[in-house]
Amino acid sequence: MSRASTKGIFCLEGDWDRDLRTTITVLPFLELLAQVNRPPIPSIRRDIGTATEMEYYLKKWCQKRYARFPILYLGFHGDPGVLYLGGDRRATVDLDWLEESLAGKCKGRLIHFGSCGTLATHGRRLNRFLRVTGAVGVCGYKVDVDWLLAAAFEIILLGVIQQFSLTRSGLAAVDRRVRREAGGLTKDLAFRMVVAPRKRN
Repeated sequence: MSRASTKGIFCLEGDWDRDLRTTITVLPFLELLAQVNRPPIPSIRRDIGTATEMEYYLKKWCQKRYARFPILYLGFHGDPGVLYLGGDRRATVDLDWLEESLAGKCKGRLIHFGSCGTLATHGRRLNRFLRVTGAVGVCGYKVDVDWLLAAAFEIILLGVIQQFSLTRSGLAAVDRRVRREAGGLTKDLAFRMVVAPRKRN
């Protein structure tokens, strides 16, 4: 794998608990991905507690200077079509909000919803999200997931993504590979990969 092919991760993460003394974070496995892969997988991570903060960093991610970080990792609590930005679940954003914020800005990019149940959403809704944003794909979970199991799976997933192009065919290959290599986890977590539909003539 050449250095040019390395796909960086742009991670936005919310509080996992209303108690701010809780130290749970995805940072350790982002660091592990950087340490064990050759070349290292770079990452940028920011804490998010409000929609204003989310909007600010989404705009940053879409800038050309961060093109080397085409994987957007959204680490939050969730429900179908929704992300909870804080540990108390009062601040939320939904697919409509994200779609409007990212409209036309995600060409050649992948969005991973590292959140419970967010992708338990109708396929037509997700296809519209992909069409409006221009993203090549979205992935995530359709059920409430165990945090440690999801973390273990995402280390595998984000590593496999490095081996393929961020194209329709590349993400289809990623989906097949992770289901072959981590089939039990993909079933337990109800993992879902949705690739942008072909454009109609």
